[in-house]
Amino acid sequence: MSTHLFYQSRLPRPELDRAEGIYMWDTTGKRYIDGSSGAMVSNIGHSNPNVLAAMQKQMERGTFGYRLHFQTEASEKLAARAAALAPEGLNKVFFVSGGSEATESAMKLARQYALTCGEAQRYKVISRTPSYHGATLGALAVTGYAPMTAPFDPMMHAMPKIPAPRAYLDGLDPTDPATGHHYAQMLEDKILEEGPQTCLAFMVEPVGGASTGALVPPAGYMQRIREICDQYGVLLIHDEVMSGGGRTGRFFAAEHWDV
Repeated sequence: MSTHLFYQSRLPRPELDRAEGIYMWDTTGKRYIDGSSGAMVSNIGHSNPNVLAAMQKQMERGTFGYRLHFQTEASEKLAARAAALAPEGLNKVFFVSGGSEATESAMKLARQYALTCGEAQRYKVISRTPSYHGATLGALAVTGYAPMTAPFDPMMHAMPKIPAPRAYLDGLDPTDPATGHHYAQMLEDKILEEGPQTCLAFMVEPVGGASTGALVPPAGYMQRIREICDQYGVLLIHDEVMSGGGRTGRFFAAEHWDV
């Protein structure tokens, strides 16, 4: 099939005809199970009638209201619901259009916070390798995956990395808190190596994504990195593309949504 779209490869792919729930059909009638939720963005299923009805209802009222010019009922209601589900003290929401923009925005917000606090020397965002935080240049700078980052190394300001806690590859017991502390110590060592006064944030996937295959951190790891970040005044950024959105925890069924 001739195409004017840029697909990044010439591999043949089926032409999508329709999708419903977990199933997708191509134009030949062949049915597929969407086991990856459309690359992790359709975890409530395709063509959910309640979601479609809510989208139509909102678009009949208005398709776009720029946040610098207008408040909108839909965005306020969604922000209130997200804040209600978040831990205590996290009560402000900033909507973005995708994951790369989310990590870029988080880093920029962290930098602006440091400047407001009079700590302009803080700019380094420590992350892990392997890791994946997005495809834009800022997000690639904190991504630890050479096949994606190497072609663009000359264009980026690379950020410090520590090893991801892949205990199963290192022959360590992931249920032992000593294992979690072992990997967390690498964060403290890196902060001291770089100079605590220059370290702005630590970005971590609570559950690993594409680069580590749903890696769950060993016992004690998340608690210890929180303590280390607090000790050195380093902000902790959770990239929750896997653990957020109801994929691994609390979730409201779509039929109960009223946005």
